[in-house]
Amino acid sequence: MDDQKKEENLLDIQIITTFVYIGSLILSIYITYNDKVTIANGKGFLSKKQNQNFSIFNRTLVVVLTLIYLYISYENRKIIEKKKGNMNAASLQVLASEISLVSTIIVLYVILKTSGQEYSIISGAGNPNL
Repeated sequence: MDDQKKEENLLDIQIITTFVYIGSLILSIYITYNDKVTIANGKGFLSKKQNQNFSIFNRTLVVVLTLIYLYISYENRKIIEKKKGNMNAASLQVLASEISLVSTIIVLYVILKTSGQEYSIISGAGNPNL
């Protein structure tokens, strides 16, 4: 596959991933709003178990999306390297994706570790971009 076609495919993957990420943000808003209603009224529209499941699902989804973005960064760096382009920016993008992946894994771990505890209700919806 030539580099131009590969770049087009990577952009297609990035577009799809971005739409899924937007869905994840909407789910995060839904979870956060449920948490707000739960705190204000004592009863939200999701059960505690549903809230936990949505939270865990959303965090897992964000980890997967971050992995996809990392893959795209690696592939872009390979293409830039072939073209003898500026590797500095490409390498920084890969580094940023790697750091993002570590942070999303940590956040998922915290949600899994504190699932069912008071702490996990609020943190389950916070930082939707991580």
